[in-house]
Amino acid sequence: MALWDLLRAMVRRWPFVVVGALITLAAANYASQDRSIYWTRTDLVFLAPKNAQYPNALRATSEDLVITAGVVGKLVAGTRQVPKFTATDAGLIGMGVRDGWTVRLPDTGGQWAPNYVDQWLIIEVVGPDPETVRKRKEQLVEKMAAALDRVQDEYKVARAFRMTTKEAPGSTVVYPVGGSSRRAFVVSGLLGAAAILYLVVRIDPILLRRRQRRAETLTEPDVV
Repeated sequence: MALWDLLRAMVRRWPFVVVGALITLAAANYASQDRSIYWTRTDLVFLAPKNAQYPNALRATSEDLVITAGVVGKLVAGTRQVPKFTATDAGLIGMGVRDGWTVRLPDTGGQWAPNYVDQWLIIEVVGPDPETVRKRKEQLVEKMAAALDRVQDEYKVARAFRMTTKEAPGSTVVYPVGGSSRRAFVVSGLLGAAAILYLVVRIDPILLRRRQRRAETLTEPDVV
């Protein structure tokens, strides 16, 4: 179908074009609405007490720190199911979570052989606005600090030998996650326009043939 033929077909089938344009406009407007979510991640590092042998708590590692981190994470997360990722840098966004949080110990092992060797907990928070995300993250950090104190109080650990925690990064950075509203509007409009053209190209010949057959039927001479 030539361009001129297509234009004439669109004029003939203007009701389809108008209805299709209205539906396309509504769909494009809906697709371009801002549905951004906000995400943050913090690593809560568990530090050994400083002493003459280990003056730098960040460099002191042990199995006890890893175990304690796991216990504290379990106390805070409770019965929540901890997601299993194939990579330590994967997170809630990739799972499609738009509102929630998770606390997990990094697992560097495979699906059938978990391996916990890092002495920190990964805190991830996803929410509808930055303030909600920031507040949830701070509450989780406070809960884990309180849980660590309870564990050490239970085992009567002296103050000089107590583990501590440190956030990395030190300040909360909240990232917006979302698409481009302008791009969504344009793409929806192009798809709608393509659908309208396809509909006109398919329907116009059918309706023309029906009109032609009806005209031929009306002009046939009566047989006496």
